[in-house]
Amino acid sequence: MKKAILLTTIICSLALAGCGNNAGQNTDNSAGSDPAVQETAAPAVTAPPTAEPEETEAAATAAPAAEQTPAASGTKQEYLDKLDAVEAGLSDLQEKYDSGVTASMREAANEEYERWDKVLNEIYAELKNQLSESEMADLKEKQLDWITYRDETAEAAAAKFEGGTMQPLEHVAVLAGTTKDRSYELVNMYMK
Repeated sequence: MKKAILLTTIICSLALAGCGNNAGQNTDNSAGSDPAVQETAAPAVTAPPTAEPEETEAAATAAPAAEQTPAASGTKQEYLDKLDAVEAGLSDLQEKYDSGVTASMREAANEEYERWDKVLNEIYAELKNQLSESEMADLKEKQLDWITYRDETAEAAAAKFEGGTMQPLEHVAVLAGTTKDRSYELVNMYMK
């Protein structure tokens, strides 16, 4: 029970920290995009339930520290800006989401997922350059756990629409949302 409460608290802290860190930037970069609509299209999911206590404690302490720091390091800020640019760039997909045509909506969700996956891979490659061998080995293990979590979460969400036309849309939307969240987590927790 204590673990569930701790995990819920940490997830909420990370979500609030992510919103707080980028609130000013999103205002500047969001011309023509509606973040609330994008969040609906790609549900947000954060840390996997299998997170180690040390990882969750680090996340809890890292998030408030990030809010208090006036500016992130050069590379970290560069990647935060890149993530915000991906978010702002998703506005070109809004017409497909708004069309109400399932095939168009799936196409938009697939494109959104591909964009987040591409930037996640860029972040991971940068972290290989920044982290020590032991830190990278630890991150690799956590990343493999996260991939399992991401896929299971998407399957569970899509199962609610089993047999329907919304099933594949929900699956890819959750993949996109979890990948977006993981991208921000990697930058905020590991990037220097």
